[in-house]
Amino acid sequence: MIGDKQLLMRILLKKAKGYSYREKTDEYVVSDGKKQLVKSKVVTKRVQPDVSAIKAFIQLGDGQADVTQLTDEQLQVEKLRLIKLLNDYESSVASQPQTDDSSDA
Repeated sequence: MIGDKQLLMRILLKKAKGYSYREKTDEYVVSDGKKQLVKSKVVTKRVQPDVSAIKAFIQLGDGQADVTQLTDEQLQVEKLRLIKLLNDYESSVASQPQTDDSSDA
C-alpha cells in the first residue's frame, strides 16, 4: 500500500505539472420506449499546471522554501527549476515498483 504522504506527493505532482484527460459525452434518444445512442463524442481536455500545487509540493517535500517573498523574475526562474525537479521526481517514482493496484491519481 502506498503511504499517505507518497500518495499526496503523487497527486500534487500531477496537479503541479498539469495533465490531460478524456471526457466522453453520449447523446441518446428515446424511441418506442427504448434508449438509442445517437451520438458519442470523446474530447481530450488539458488541465494547466497549478502554482499552488507546486508550493504545496515544495513545502511537503522539504519545508524550506518561502516563495511568498520572491519577485516575478525569481518566481519564473524557480518555476523552471521546479519543473525540472518535478520531472526528475516523476521519473524516480515511475521507476519504483508499484505495490498498490489503485489507479494513478
